[in-house]
Amino acid sequence: MKSRLHILTTLLVALCTVVASAEKLPDRALWASINGAGNASLGDYQQHTGKVLVSWRMLPGDNADTGFDLYRTIGTGAEKKIASNIKNRTCYQDGSASKTADNHYRLTYAGSAETLSSFTLTKAQVSGGLPYISIPLADTKDVYENTSKIVYTANDVSIGDLDGDGEFELVVKRLQSVKDESGNIVSDGSGASYSQQDCLWAVIWDAYKLDGTLLWRVKGGPGVILGNSSSFAVADFDGDGCAEMAVRTCEGTVFGDGTEIPDTNGDGKIDYRTWGNLNTSKPGYLDHYNSAGPEFLSIIDGKTGRELARDNFINRETSESWGDGYWKRACSFRVGVGCFDETGLPSVVLGRGVYGHSVIEAWDWRDGQLTKRWRFDTNDGGTGKDGKKHSTYASQGNHSLNVADLDGDGLDEVMYGSMAVDHDGIGLWNTGLGHGDANHVGKFLPEREGLQMFHCLETGKTMVALHDARDGSVIWKKDATSDNDMGRCLVGDFFPEYPGCEFFYYQGNYIKQDGAETTINTKGQKGGCGMAIWFDGSLSRQLIEDNIVQSPKYGRTFTMYRYSETFINGTKSNPSWYGDLVGDWREEIIVPDNTRLQDIKIFSTWYPTTHKFPWLMTDHCYWMSALNENIGYNQPTNTGYYLGSDLKSDAEAWAEAEKVQNVNIPTAINNAATYKTSVNSSIYNLSGQRVDVSYKGILIKNGKKVYNK
Repeated sequence: MKSRLHILTTLLVALCTVVASAEKLPDRALWASINGAGNASLGDYQQHTGKVLVSWRMLPGDNADTGFDLYRTIGTGAEKKIASNIKNRTCYQDGSASKTADNHYRLTYAGSAETLSSFTLTKAQVSGGLPYISIPLADTKDVYENTSKIVYTANDVSIGDLDGDGEFELVVKRLQSVKDESGNIVSDGSGASYSQQDCLWAVIWDAYKLDGTLLWRVKGGPGVILGNSSSFAVADFDGDGCAEMAVRTCEGTVFGDGTEIPDTNGDGKIDYRTWGNLNTSKPGYLDHYNSAGPEFLSIIDGKTGRELARDNFINRETSESWGDGYWKRACSFRVGVGCFDETGLPSVVLGRGVYGHSVIEAWDWRDGQLTKRWRFDTNDGGTGKDGKKHSTYASQGNHSLNVADLDGDGLDEVMYGSMAVDHDGIGLWNTGLGHGDANHVGKFLPEREGLQMFHCLETGKTMVALHDARDGSVIWKKDATSDNDMGRCLVGDFFPEYPGCEFFYYQGNYIKQDGAETTINTKGQKGGCGMAIWFDGSLSRQLIEDNIVQSPKYGRTFTMYRYSETFINGTKSNPSWYGDLVGDWREEIIVPDNTRLQDIKIFSTWYPTTHKFPWLMTDHCYWMSALNENIGYNQPTNTGYYLGSDLKSDAEAWAEAEKVQNVNIPTAINNAATYKTSVNSSIYNLSGQRVDVSYKGILIKNGKKVYNK
């Protein structure tokens, strides 16, 4: 079995600019947040209001003895050490921060003067009690000048280190939205759309640094359609330390350097859209489904937004070949990320079709070349590793996809709904339960080997089912008395009195890990089944729904709508992105303002915690769920090891995380010295593998580079 070392090393390269010599390692991502509005329903939550929480990452290689010192400078005053040798957590609650000046924080190892990370909580944030930073959205007059008719509202977000500086940047998808004569938005781009015929760009992508700097803008051509079929993937596909963006493009697409995809087929046009009711006072109705014109996969440079490479997207064929006569099923596109070979470098995952005929492809961007790795086609006549013909995998697709190492071989599989494709493009398994909206993959049953998959269905009698991710076998399922459409489900450890995770389906009861269904008196839970988040200081997850973070057991944790924000995607009501972006292991929430035109807000917890866990993005399952979060219908994050309230200790999760990854990357390397290792030393080579004293050459001992003779 291949070590997960390759994939974790790639993650650190992709997101944090780790070089081959391992001299530069992930930033500690020091972060500070404050809440001044009393945004919780419980007194024990409210006691933290007005206090500053400073937090940072626990990186692989840290342990219980890794200590930190924290310093603070108020305004232009002198620096002061405010905490020494913090070991049992990666956060510090500062109750004496200034409310009238900037508070600048600096983190070091205990007893060291070397800065690991720093962060400034601005006067505006601290005086306003604002638990977020704001990134202003750039105006769009360069896209369509008449903003009284057309605006571009913020939608999905993805993250990556675009410029190689060791910090995350954001890529924001913005959808063409149409105003009526009164200035009201009558078409927000989340589905079929009205538009102006002279406006060629329905979707644009903006790249921002966290300080608000606009790095570049890509304008998708007229064949790039609105809604969730304009998914995009951000990852470091070639391992150079800078992330790229992979996206479906067409003629008329304009890249960050101003170059444009021209009329490539020589037919004299780049706009293949069809229109209706053009002679009325309303804007024209734009055919939401793209039925003609060339389609491409483009790899876009994260630093500049220029196009690096281009090839043909999965062939459109005919509308009927995908299952209808009006191109809807042909326009069910997916663009994501997976790791399929020994290098651990990410590949681009493409998908077309989910309701019937489905095609999935993997592409590599390596050494300046874009090449197809494999193609899976339900029409290819092949046979899956489960012995079933690939034709039986048809009609098993979802409105989302998941990527994870389902079978434990160290390489990723693509779970496309009720079916999975192995790392080599051959079918792995299909359940035959049909099409659905939501899939969740992770470690939900602590005592069971491997990963599990929880799924809700829109076809047949089965409402929800829990599967073994290795072979798709059913652990338990819940059936209705007749065919049903169960659109949403969720999994997480919400109730500490029950072991493992609990499972929920829309307007149903919670299901315990053994499949026993029980009615639980929830507080404020509306059954939205949107997202599960680690936000407060406990190991139980909370719910993100209706612009609120709340515990289904204890009640409201955070009233987000007090801060002029909104969720996106209509009834799906998602944040633009959420995950472990900065600070400690709790997760940040990224949303636009309530107009979706002014700014993007990054919300971070202000609750202290007594728990210490590795940066969640170093877990491969979590990393894949975070990068593929916004494909189709947005799906939550999940870890590949169990993280919940019934852990006996934090170290239990550390051990499981290391077991899953089979890797331990050191967190600091100083100047090399000659040192003869002892038998009992914990030592690593420069790739991060644990080695014994027989290993000769440069290695890592106690965070220092040493030479073993």
